[in-house]
Amino acid sequence: MFDLNDDLKKIKTKVLVMSGISLFIALTQALPQKVAILGLDLSKNETMAGWFVLAVTAYFLISFIVFSIIEIIQYYLPALIGRKTAKTTGDTIGLTADECFPDHEHEYYDQDAGTTSGEMNDIKRKNQEITYKYKSNFVRVSNLVKLTTDVLFPIVFSFISLKLLSCFLISLQ
Repeated sequence: MFDLNDDLKKIKTKVLVMSGISLFIALTQALPQKVAILGLDLSKNETMAGWFVLAVTAYFLISFIVFSIIEIIQYYLPALIGRKTAKTTGDTIGLTADECFPDHEHEYYDQDAGTTSGEMNDIKRKNQEITYKYKSNFVRVSNLVKLTTDVLFPIVFSFISLKLLSCFLISLQ
């Protein structure tokens, strides 16, 4: 299943915190006069604090987007390569790997066919196919939920926060 690495989770937390601060400033229309964490006193130029928050939020958002894209590509790359190489043909007679060794080929040469052990093998194979189908569907749904909550929500939230904050800061000038 898809899962963000620890570094990306830290960036996501920073994006959400800074976006929350941006949204708070934009909705309350109150600029901070001091940034205690950095020891900055901006009482003479309050709009500078707003632009500072906007810039830091934008930085974290951009880095989160870039690293998320890299993480998503890294996760889905093997499947993409598998699909792209599935139809690769040989140069001798032009067959694909599936044409050289079809999946159903082993069924014709099963020595246990028509016996109870053959029947058990058939049941096991069918159960494995059912298990694989349900697990792969679960993984797809889980990945969709994780991509939505871990990647898309922070990006959308940050864009909205940045837009509202920038509109507020521009209206002050």
